[in-house]
Amino acid sequence: MAESSILDRLSALDTNTVSDALDFLHLKGATYGLQPLWNCEKIVGRASTVKVGPKTDTAPKAHLLTPVVDAVTTDDRILVISGGTDGISCWGDILANASKMKRIRGTIIDGMSRDIDGSRDIGYPVYGRGVTMISARNRIVQVDSGTPLLVRGVTVHQDDYVIADRCGTVFVPAKHIEEVVDLGERIDRRQTLMVRDVRAGNPVARVMHDTQFEVIRENMAAPAAAATPARTRNPKLASAEDQELAALFANSDTPGISDALDKLGISSQVPGIMPLTEYKKVTVGPAFTVRYVPASSPPGSVGDFIDDVAIGDVVVIDNGGRTDCTVWGDIMTQYAGLRGIAGSVIDGVCRDVNCAIDDGYPLFTAGRWMRTGKDRVQVGGVNESISLGSVRVEPRDIVVADANGVVIVPRNRAREVAEVAQKIEKSEEGIRELIAGGATISEARMKLGYHTLQRRG
Repeated sequence: MAESSILDRLSALDTNTVSDALDFLHLKGATYGLQPLWNCEKIVGRASTVKVGPKTDTAPKAHLLTPVVDAVTTDDRILVISGGTDGISCWGDILANASKMKRIRGTIIDGMSRDIDGSRDIGYPVYGRGVTMISARNRIVQVDSGTPLLVRGVTVHQDDYVIADRCGTVFVPAKHIEEVVDLGERIDRRQTLMVRDVRAGNPVARVMHDTQFEVIRENMAAPAAAATPARTRNPKLASAEDQELAALFANSDTPGISDALDKLGISSQVPGIMPLTEYKKVTVGPAFTVRYVPASSPPGSVGDFIDDVAIGDVVVIDNGGRTDCTVWGDIMTQYAGLRGIAGSVIDGVCRDVNCAIDDGYPLFTAGRWMRTGKDRVQVGGVNESISLGSVRVEPRDIVVADANGVVIVPRNRAREVAEVAQKIEKSEEGIRELIAGGATISEARMKLGYHTLQRRG
């Protein structure tokens, strides 16, 4: 990935999110105690490492850091300095001015700075342990540069990535930057939706329940996907509204949503399409619709549409219920998994099922068979109205699928369906609690109106 692109993506995050991503990946990088030394802006860039230490001889030396500043030739650098001594400066306003002229983005000091007003006056960001007035001259010298440093318990290499803001400083190993940014973006989207839920009046105990964070963990790319070549990574992201609507059903299942659909008079439970195996989690996402037709002469494409599917989408295929040829196999499974597609629902059959099961890619189909669809069927249209048996599916409707089957939630009624489903689930939880407390099932159902839960109101 282009250097400017990865820095732009990292810049869109904050240290909290990057720290969380590192935690998920079991990587060290977040530090404590390196704060902005004036009210400076966030900085993001590549580390130029410098080690300093106490001066042990009387011979005159070049002022510390000046060779490193003079050697900078790019505009992506952040100076990272370790080995500072409490009470003694290893940074000042002259160095800040020189760094500003070299277009260095800022300085991180595991130590102290003086003349901080000079850095502030020219808008040069400095992060460190604190400020002092005591000069480094004849007290601290540069020991090394361009080598690994230990900064607040974190090993920082030359060219590692740095992000620093008001919450502190985080270092990201260069070899892990893409997976950290990918996961950071996923965490950021999830937490944005959680904030919206709280502002909408949802109980914070539910919004911040551990299961919400487990969704992030479950959706983390497998190690093989983390090493995916950049060309295979999916640049297409679902819209903010897509993500918001899908998140409404993150803690639901198809039975609860089916009951809500019944109560609202919506017939969107898909008949005859079942999971490939007993999935333990629910697949949720906006529908990317595909319609297959009998092959023409010469035959057309059978699967190139997948390059247009966004991360988190569910591919929904209308093959008219045909069971005499497949429209999904192992190559599609592998590619869809690498591109972060949530799953596939097929009114038809699939093959190479061992691959899908081993990879954990969710497939919901009318069956399985080994005969290829090449030269038998071709794509007739994408992102148009299709049918799954008796159920109409519009592009970007919300698909919910699990071990019980598949339901389609009309997009324009998604919030309404989610609200009713949550009320039904809450009532059923109450019934289970009453039963556990000694009530008979008839007493519990009567008290909480079980017989009217799914009844159309």
